[in-house]
Amino acid sequence: MNTKDLAYFDRLIKLKNFSQVALEFGVTQPTITTAIKRLETDFGSKLVLRDRVHNTLTVTASGQQLAIHAAAILERMALAHHEISNLTQQRTVLGLPPIIENHYFPRVAAHLQELGMLENIETLEGGSVWLRNALRDGQVDLALLGSTEPLSYETLVAEEFDRKPFNIFVSRQHPLAARKRIYFSELRREKFVLFNSSFIHNTAFNQLARRNHFRPDVVYRARDTHIIMNLVAENVGVTYLTALVDQHRDDVVRLELLDDEQPAFISSIVYRSSHVLTPAQKQVLAVLRGTLEEKA
Repeated sequence: MNTKDLAYFDRLIKLKNFSQVALEFGVTQPTITTAIKRLETDFGSKLVLRDRVHNTLTVTASGQQLAIHAAAILERMALAHHEISNLTQQRTVLGLPPIIENHYFPRVAAHLQELGMLENIETLEGGSVWLRNALRDGQVDLALLGSTEPLSYETLVAEEFDRKPFNIFVSRQHPLAARKRIYFSELRREKFVLFNSSFIHNTAFNQLARRNHFRPDVVYRARDTHIIMNLVAENVGVTYLTALVDQHRDDVVRLELLDDEQPAFISSIVYRSSHVLTPAQKQVLAVLRGTLEEKA
């Protein structure tokens, strides 16, 4: 089977137009028609029904089933091309959530620089949820990810190196600033400033909110720790962040949570189980392991 035929088919069921697919791939319309016929012959089933009078295209049940497998095959092929093309490169793309980057990466970077490897590191920043998908898709070679449970995926290898609790942060002007510890239930009437959905913090926060039976009033979501802390300092709302956050400011107060069985912020080194690491990437992984075990 020609994977190009699957690529044509994948676009056809999305665009529902032979001419548009041909134009997108830079081929003639008969090329697309022939490819679909080949697939129908291979699978012994009609995949699409074409109404030339009304200029419509309907995907059959067989076509819908093949579409699921075609998308998976094309995704794996793209990942294989990416990984093989990178095998001879010295570059390593390292995924870093902002809090983990601020807390752990400076020491890692210092060790990489000592070994003359830092210039070959390309970092990709984002929330742990988003980076996990980027890692699976091959956009990232290695990542330091946060989670609330030990990561367990067939496609990923995760090596946990640290755990930290979550804290509440409030403005120095807030009435709770005089406290050192607090139960999550006491925040029922507070306004919150939180990360957006691409960050693992939301999983832990929502878990505590459900356990305490209230729907939090989230007034703003951001993807930058400094913005969140600045908003908290201005008393726009309170926030819920891992204890990894470096809090060296007089206008924000950290409060420990007293709740039993709280979610923890777990930090792990993660890479694809199917990925053959290049010699350079193996060196980076060794530096990560050595530095982060020492750091933790």
